[in-house]
Order: sequence, then structure tokens, then C-alpha cells
Amino acid sequence: MHIQSFIRGVSIGFILGILFAPASGDETRRKISRKASNIKGTVRDTYDTVSDKVGQVKNKANELLNKGKNEYRDLDSQAGTI
Repeated sequence: MHIQSFIRGVSIGFILGILFAPASGDETRRKISRKASNIKGTVRDTYDTVSDKVGQVKNKANELLNKGKNEYRDLDSQAGTI
């Protein structure tokens, strides 16, 4: 949600800046192209960072789940011997 709001804000600011900037059509198109490339790179970097963090959280959750299963099995086997 926050990333979407950030991207919307950047996009609106970018569009307003281009619309009110005194520049020729060719210069404006070059600026738009450069800014779009920068935004694309930022979005890609943010996606990669979030994707890596999600992967780390997933791995940690699986480790904890497996640890819990193993502890449950140990306790269950110990209870069966009593």
C-alpha cells in the first residue's frame, strides 16, 4: 500500500513538473524518457528488495515450522513411552 502511494505521488509530481516546465517538445520527450527510465529502475530495485525480504521471511517461517513439528514429534514420542 505504501509503495503504491509513493509511486502515485512520484508520478503525479513528475507529470505536473513536465506540464509546467517551459521546454521544447523534443526536450520534454527526452526528459520524460530519462525520468521514466529512472522510475523503472527505482521500481525494479524496490521490487527486488521486497522480493528478497519476502523470501527471507518465508525461509525463516519454514525453519520455525519444521522446528515446531520436530519438537512436537519428540514430545509425542516421549508421551507415548510414559
